[in-house]
Amino acid sequence: MTTQPRRKACVECRQQKIRCDVEQHKTPHEACSRCKKMNLECRILPTSTRNLRQTKAEMRRELEELRWNMRQGHGDPNSTPGSLGDASSFRSPHEHPTGSFSNPSAPGTDASMSPAMEHGPSAVAGKEVKGSASGPTITRALDGFVVDARKIDDCFALFFTQYHPLLPILESSLAPSSANGYYELSPFLFWCIVVTGARHYLEDRSILDKVSELITPLAFSSMALRSTPIPVIQGLLILCTWRLPTNSMYKDMTHVLCGAAIHLATSIGLHVAGAGQDFARTPLKTDQEQVVFRAKLWMQCIIVSIRTSCAEGIPPLVIAESFYDGNEKDREDLAALFPPDLQYSRKIHIMLHKAMAAMARSDIKHVNCDSKVLRSLVSIYDSELLRLAAVSPSELDSFQMSCARIHVLAFHFFAHPLNPGHDVEALSRLYSLCISTLQTAHAMTQQANFAFISQSFIDRTICLAGFVILKLSRSPFQQHLDLPAGEQAYYNAAQFSKATSLQTGDLGDRICQILTNLWQSNKVFRRRDGTIESLGIRLRTRLSMSVSFDMFWYWREEFGHMYNPYNGEEGLPANAQTQPTTPAPGITQAITATAPPQPIKMDPNNLSLQPLGGQPAPIGFDRGWNGEAYMFPPMLDQFPDYDWAASFDFSNDPSQMQIPQIPPPVNMGPMNAGPAGFQYG
Repeated sequence: MTTQPRRKACVECRQQKIRCDVEQHKTPHEACSRCKKMNLECRILPTSTRNLRQTKAEMRRELEELRWNMRQGHGDPNSTPGSLGDASSFRSPHEHPTGSFSNPSAPGTDASMSPAMEHGPSAVAGKEVKGSASGPTITRALDGFVVDARKIDDCFALFFTQYHPLLPILESSLAPSSANGYYELSPFLFWCIVVTGARHYLEDRSILDKVSELITPLAFSSMALRSTPIPVIQGLLILCTWRLPTNSMYKDMTHVLCGAAIHLATSIGLHVAGAGQDFARTPLKTDQEQVVFRAKLWMQCIIVSIRTSCAEGIPPLVIAESFYDGNEKDREDLAALFPPDLQYSRKIHIMLHKAMAAMARSDIKHVNCDSKVLRSLVSIYDSELLRLAAVSPSELDSFQMSCARIHVLAFHFFAHPLNPGHDVEALSRLYSLCISTLQTAHAMTQQANFAFISQSFIDRTICLAGFVILKLSRSPFQQHLDLPAGEQAYYNAAQFSKATSLQTGDLGDRICQILTNLWQSNKVFRRRDGTIESLGIRLRTRLSMSVSFDMFWYWREEFGHMYNPYNGEEGLPANAQTQPTTPAPGITQAITATAPPQPIKMDPNNLSLQPLGGQPAPIGFDRGWNGEAYMFPPMLDQFPDYDWAASFDFSNDPSQMQIPQIPPPVNMGPMNAGPAGFQYG
């Protein structure tokens, strides 16, 4: 029995979704009754030509190409930047991001899967993108902002010589200079590399300023597109490691982007062993290289998530212990294939994750928590971290281990001492650790401009270490501490924060100002009855970073003239005793004989960076702001973070409001060579 072939409708009837009576088997065929009646051309195509709707990312990319051509004065709207050097850079609205056409509705294909998801970036970079990556770099545009090809090459060179060694996640057959290849692989990853490399690109500061504003919407649109998930995950990890410049933690999207990276990674099966066949709809090829790549990328996701959460004072939400299915031996065998620095970093951050989880479960948000249990937990996890010191692969890894120890030991402030002199030894160890860590950061900055490439987790830890020194320097047992060394280290913390500043009034600039003001304050830690209690902590829900957020409210109360919701007796147990104390005279004395050379001078008046030519810097902060420029209503600042104005007079009378001129970016002069010998600027 023979069956008649399926009747096909003409194009016009198909678009209107109505029955068509055309006789397509005749050659030539007669027009259908509807086309005859409406005098339309009756066409029959051999395959379906359903018009696929453009995605937002595709329309944005097409719009960028058209805007670029208009600026270049091309008359033909179909000409693209690729016509100047690479004709393959143009992509039609229905073209697959890897360069091949695909129809999501065709059988045997998966619209949610791509070669990047199935085989990793090596497959995409080595096949579809390899041809276009060999040509000269093409000028690119992001939402109308055009970046010249030469500046793109400079930003790529800065990224791969300064930043990529600290987060080596871009493992593919693409060369570091293949800017075209990275753009074809993922425009989002391309712009992440550009904006990170432009952090200290002195030739054109507008690249950092403009791209940092436009890249967050591009991140969300790239995540929604889901065509190349692995490059998107890599770009998100880069942005979370080196945060975009902002003037308020309330506006910072890093923690949100980090959570998106973790969930996107789990959605493609990076958290399970192997090639993730359970999360794919097509058969995947399994090889050892791909398994190791996926394991390393997932471990970097875990590490960045823990660091980001710890810096924000939020409990990590990832399951770091069971980062792969199977038994512990299988996990350890796979981890043995990681580079030594990644293995060491994995051990540090998993231990830090365990410590934060244990502290959060010990009821630290209540003042009368069990201090003995808390001190025992601190001692246990600090000892575990100290065991790793003997196997540290490098000085940088040892420095990161010290940063993790500071976060663990900072929980001593939650176990408030009930009488003076109690637990002096533990707090003295914390004081010495903060001094040595800040000295190491200062030395690394002198040698290789470490502050310029410092990761966000380290920036926040330097701030925390400075506040710990301030609290202990004003404590009743200050006579047992090396106060001159603490003052020098505190100055180094403020100096380091200033060096990390990318824009005037950003978080690095503001934390430097906060550190300076609080050091010279005579009101900080003073309670209602006139006593000074520096060992208590009032804001207790941000884990180790509660110390920093608590200090921000001290600053707001004194220098911002704001109502402080934590200015009661929240930080003291019921039976605690306080003693009137004053800062030791030695705190304000400058160290000139034994202080190491200072490459940068911090002037408290204008807080600008001035080269000193290797001369020792004065330590005492004798001058500062009077706080009169911060008379703004409390409703303008309701968040326990840096969200405050640095140099604006918010008076109630609009006619008297004065907004000073923002000075141009500080010219820091020629920079020393970074870790890979690349010169800034």
